[in-house]
Amino acid sequence: LDRSKLEPTQDSNFYSQPKLVTHTDDAFIQKLNELYQDRLLSLLKNKNNNTGDGLIILDIMSSHVSHLPPAVTRVIKRLDVHGMNAEELTMNPVRKSTNGAIFVQNLNENPSFVALSSSNNEEDGSPYYDAVLCCVGIQYLENAESVFAETCRLLKPGGIIIVSFTNRFFYQKALQGWIERGMNERARLVKDYLRAAGGYECAEIIGDGTSIWNQFISIGGIGGDPFVAVVARKKEDK
Repeated sequence: LDRSKLEPTQDSNFYSQPKLVTHTDDAFIQKLNELYQDRLLSLLKNKNNNTGDGLIILDIMSSHVSHLPPAVTRVIKRLDVHGMNAEELTMNPVRKSTNGAIFVQNLNENPSFVALSSSNNEEDGSPYYDAVLCCVGIQYLENAESVFAETCRLLKPGGIIIVSFTNRFFYQKALQGWIERGMNERARLVKDYLRAAGGYECAEIIGDGTSIWNQFISIGGIGGDPFVAVVARKKEDK
């Protein structure tokens, strides 16, 4: 995998100014909303069989919005957000309404979430997130395996990670190995990242964005942003 970038300058410079846009079209967001609602509410149902608590979620590579539908926001206990621009993260409405933490860090320089762990309300060091979300940011990670190993550490057993992406992104900041791949190969790459990170199971590819036709009409400007997500679960304790 070629992990070089067209623009190797400091990421902090590139993200120094807030980018208050959604990066995808409305159709992509609708499909993401539907996936979040399906998987997160199912997760809550299983969780409530044991505790009855709301969901605690970490949104990595986030911004001023996390694309969570109302049915999900109503059952979130806390949404913590990670990203590269504090102003964007401060504006995130679900984070604000749940008094979630803000974690600004360049994961390409330091993939660890130890600083976030130490600031969390839990004191015993045990995993505490029910779900980790990563929307249209995976293409920028230079060492995704290490990042996903960290998110696995933070997930509760049985918790899920949802990684979504399309073919619209900042090409100058994406990995060359990502740019060179089609959507189907990118989905397989994300599954490979999760496999290499360890601790995940049941990884599945969701969405119609891997079809050659959808990719073709998207590139031609006729269709919308192709939607693909990879969902995996943290292995249960034996």
